[in-house]
Amino acid sequence: MAKSTKRAPRAAPAKPAVKRTRKVAAPAVAVSAPKPAPPPPPPPPVPLARRGLDLARLALDRTAVLFIGLLVGAAIYGSFIVDRSARAVPVGGPIGVSPHPAHPGAAAGQTAIPTGIDCAVPFYPRLLKTVAKGDPITVGVFGDSFGEGIWAALYWTLPKSEHYQVIKFAERSTGFTRYQSLNLEDKATTDIAAQPVDIAVISFGANDTQGIYDDGHVYPLLSPGWKLAYGRRVARYIALLRAQGAMVYWVGLPKMRNPEFDSQIAAMNDFYSGEMAALDVPFLPTEALSVDDQGQFSIRLVDPKTKKDEIMRADDGIHMSIPGYERITGPLVQRIKTYVASSRDMAATIFPVGSGPQQFASANGRGS
Repeated sequence: MAKSTKRAPRAAPAKPAVKRTRKVAAPAVAVSAPKPAPPPPPPPPVPLARRGLDLARLALDRTAVLFIGLLVGAAIYGSFIVDRSARAVPVGGPIGVSPHPAHPGAAAGQTAIPTGIDCAVPFYPRLLKTVAKGDPITVGVFGDSFGEGIWAALYWTLPKSEHYQVIKFAERSTGFTRYQSLNLEDKATTDIAAQPVDIAVISFGANDTQGIYDDGHVYPLLSPGWKLAYGRRVARYIALLRAQGAMVYWVGLPKMRNPEFDSQIAAMNDFYSGEMAALDVPFLPTEALSVDDQGQFSIRLVDPKTKKDEIMRADDGIHMSIPGYERITGPLVQRIKTYVASSRDMAATIFPVGSGPQQFASANGRGS
């Protein structure tokens, strides 16, 4: 089997001494079915005595398989601890109409405010194996131009000195409605084959406020057909990252300056929140972190680290500055660090001194 090639290390994003703004990226025969083969001739009749013996053996085999499956399932379940780290900041109010049932505690007829509450996701064997071996924790950032900004922020806030390496897989002018230009699932499959990741951070949507073409049909933005087609692509995308062993986070989009565009993004954030809840993926909303004290869009906001008024948004009213991206990813950074610290504790329990992590990672089929 050919060895997978490693992605060449990327240059660190420049961190300007003077805060700079970021410019918005440009949006970017029939084959006849083979005739069925004729059915095979029926087998000869089985004697009644032999048939009874075969049924007895089948029952014993199924009982044994069921018993073994229960034991394996109990062992795997016992080795997991649910990730219930720091909760994400909720948005300032209802945004759009969720396609999913209201969250517990929501009043009848009202849409619950998405809170980004942690979902029941266990520690992934790949991450446990990585921390047990003392290897750097690989964080892959997937997305569009917003993903590129998130990568730049995480590069500095999850530094190599703390045993992280942050890889950029994001590509501008991409989206789940733009498969005719670039199939995101194919790209992600190629990316993680060359460079597996322990943690995947996803942010898409700014390029997706349009109809979607799927299976010969065009569905308008946020119509039932749009949500179904878009949701299937997102679910497959997340499934392939998880199959590789990654813990997945989805980062929502901030408030926009243009009211019409902001309304679309708010509705899409609500859609993402519901989809992530259904997939047990932690959703990190960012709108509340991108507005002023009155909940309004503002180019300048107070930097939580320096406590000074800083330029947080680009001139286009869409993208963020580097300090802006660091501001909206603050809860994500804390979440990842808490999760990794707990993973290290868990790994120390699972892998006592002198034992190797490879056995655990391969025992449940979810390691690399």
